[in-house]
Amino acid sequence: MKIDATTSDQDFASAAMMRLVVAGLQRQGIKVEMGRPGGAHLPREMKRALLADVMAAHGPLAILRIADAAHDMSPEPVVQALMNAADAGDLLDRWQRLERFSHGRHRVRVERPGPSRYRLRHGAKDDGPRASTVETLLVMAVLSMLIEQVEGVEVTMQTTDGQVLREKGRWVAADVPVACGSCDIEWHPRVSDPVLENGVSDAGLVDDLRRHLAADPMRRWTLHELARATGMSSRTLQRRLAAHSLTFSGLVADARLQTAAQYLCDRSGPGLAAIGFLAGYSDQAHFTRSFARAVGTTPAVYRADFAV
Repeated sequence: MKIDATTSDQDFASAAMMRLVVAGLQRQGIKVEMGRPGGAHLPREMKRALLADVMAAHGPLAILRIADAAHDMSPEPVVQALMNAADAGDLLDRWQRLERFSHGRHRVRVERPGPSRYRLRHGAKDDGPRASTVETLLVMAVLSMLIEQVEGVEVTMQTTDGQVLREKGRWVAADVPVACGSCDIEWHPRVSDPVLENGVSDAGLVDDLRRHLAADPMRRWTLHELARATGMSSRTLQRRLAAHSLTFSGLVADARLQTAAQYLCDRSGPGLAAIGFLAGYSDQAHFTRSFARAVGTTPAVYRADFAV
């Protein structure tokens, strides 16, 4: 099947997924011809037909193995933003934010039965059409691989009726297509290193904090996490921020604003919706409102005035 690949501002999440699909199929020697480089704006029914054809010809294992390409495909900002998550919970939060930026008709709902176990349900976000089995398999496979990446462990993925699809770092072949709307993903937790206090000089403190936040603006940073990252207790960090007349929330907002502005100044860079997601805003309205309040103009006008 030939994919006529184009991109637009509002379908960047779908385009990123289709680039992963193409890379994952090519990795398996399954040929997919791209019409144009750089994206994958494809009607939903054509995407479903492509995936269904692959599963019919090569089985569900070929769909699961698409996710393996996340490790070695060409640089992909959306994938990298997801892989920067601090842990599985942070990753799933980022994924759900990504869904809010997209126009897809399906959503992943998350339950947490245990500290190292998640139950993920992939279905319609409202009263729309239900997700197909092949779409659900792909989403669950991608999330499994991303969780392995951010947790640094091997996960076990199985359908809620007990059919194992991944264990010990490998996909498990299924004899027949699985009727799958939800999956359980679990793992053995890693052991964290102890956090040590150290002396960060006040002269370099603010710059150090800004570097940590700007390196991963998508993270749902907390005061405790930022303190850990800089080797301080939460109380010490709070006290030292107050000495500089700064607040934790203000630093986080500045980091997101800085990231957004850098992207906006690149005329050939991502579209506005992609920038809002990559900079860590909860949705497009949050991005536009926060940016306009801080800068005095909308992201679109800012790009028109300053992009080179």
